[in-house]
Amino acid sequence: MNRRRFLTTTAASLMAARLNALCPTADRVQLGIITDEVSPDLEKALEFCKQFDFKWVELRNVWGKYITEFQPDEVKRAQDLLAKYAIKVSVVDTEYFKIQLPGTTSTRTPKREAPDIYQKQDALLERAIGRARDFGTDKLRIFSFWRVEDPKTVFERVCKDLEKGAEIARKEKIRLVLENEHACNVATARESVAALNAVRSAGLGLNWDPGNAYAAGEHNTFPDGYAKLDKKRIWHMHVKDCDQDATTGRYKWLPAGAGKIDYVKQFAALRADGYRGSISIETHFRLPEDQGGRPAASAQAAKGLIDTFCKG
Repeated sequence: MNRRRFLTTTAASLMAARLNALCPTADRVQLGIITDEVSPDLEKALEFCKQFDFKWVELRNVWGKYITEFQPDEVKRAQDLLAKYAIKVSVVDTEYFKIQLPGTTSTRTPKREAPDIYQKQDALLERAIGRARDFGTDKLRIFSFWRVEDPKTVFERVCKDLEKGAEIARKEKIRLVLENEHACNVATARESVAALNAVRSAGLGLNWDPGNAYAAGEHNTFPDGYAKLDKKRIWHMHVKDCDQDATTGRYKWLPAGAGKIDYVKQFAALRADGYRGSISIETHFRLPEDQGGRPAASAQAAKGLIDTFCKG
């Protein structure tokens, strides 16, 4: 194993031991990572997880394609690897509603979309429900359409679509976890509260991402932002830290504990509130290949998660 690409197995094992020794609640929370943050090769990502004793993964892009687009032979290959490493799937990621809402103009420059992509969202959800069943989870990560200049102007339309999708999922005994994504119309804790209050379906909950909220300008993400949330509807969480460059104003991603979000107190609050859901590292930052690339960056992110989680 190349030491520039990974933390040594010994170092990772020591962190895993610390997690197990100092965090008695760790086994009651599904700690893991989004696999392609480590590698597009699923087996390499699972090897990484075993080093840190992470027993859960979130599946997004695997072997160069979105998990929702897998064919039966690819599903079987992934299932076999998960069984081999004794790792379970907490969430299946989708691009459901990570598209332009028809008739709107986004504040970002989205990738070129097929003209009928909105009409294909029902089929995408159907495939995603199938993948959730394939991988033994009831949670699908979704979005709220690319952000417009004033999200309040499309709020009712967005919520109508979220309600429709959530009801389809609920009938299939699947839960949709809406990510507060800084590039989408639900980006902050405040916007998350509004959306979940408007969509009361038991099929919709929140994928709480403090980093995204911070990058959307909600710099009081914790404790103020978190305090607003209905804790019973937080079903999943992404962990990445964030800071803003004072000169350029640009946001940058960092391991938990290295940015502006108080993850130690955030995790302590989750414990106090009885959280029993899933938590995934979403590394997001990258290191140059000669410094280890994705695996080394995710190793730093894993250390940040373990350090802050154990202190919380």
